[in-house]
Amino acid sequence: MGGPWSGAAVQIKICGVTSIADAEAAVTAGADLLGIIFAPASRRCVTVETGQQIVTAVRGRCRTVAVFQDAPVSTVNAVATAIGCDFIQLHGRETPAAAGELVRPVIRAVVVTAETTAVDVLTWATAGNVAHLLFDRPKGVVDPSWVVALGSLWAAAHRTVVGQQSFLAGGLTSDNVCELIQQWRPFGVDVASGVESAPGHKDAACMRRFCRAVRTCDGG
Repeated sequence: MGGPWSGAAVQIKICGVTSIADAEAAVTAGADLLGIIFAPASRRCVTVETGQQIVTAVRGRCRTVAVFQDAPVSTVNAVATAIGCDFIQLHGRETPAAAGELVRPVIRAVVVTAETTAVDVLTWATAGNVAHLLFDRPKGVVDPSWVVALGSLWAAAHRTVVGQQSFLAGGLTSDNVCELIQQWRPFGVDVASGVESAPGHKDAACMRRFCRAVRTCDGG
């Protein structure tokens, strides 16, 4: 599956980065994108000042993604402009219309449940200003039921250009990421807790193992 950044290489997004030190370690490990969370309910939420420092530290070496959940458009645009990120990720009940009002291209998170429909996915996959979809499992779900629901949704999304550039998230680790890449052939993978020593604290060795597993799997 092709993309605008590279040929066959699977894009690696390390999300929930909370410090410059962790950002630098992620870039050194091989991350292509860093997610910086601005959702107050998240244990990985950072201040605008910290987000700006992280973006400045890695600019030119790694793309950055500001992650929001149900924040007003004005707030999202203000933060994205202040920190200078490359993408905005929406992870709540935002509307496609709101995505069109944002100042950066959008990565739309699709939390896969039995109630999620192909129409829901296609609405986002064809919305203006949406560059990528990110398929994620519901919080706290560890059984494989969400993967069953993912199948038809993934197929529906991939009938669109945006769908062909989708990320896969949800419980990824260096131990399982290769199997999932081989199964789903995503444009990119997204990891947070799978490379942490504690919530919000990245483990440099874990990040290296994860990135090495992805590159070994995709032949990079």
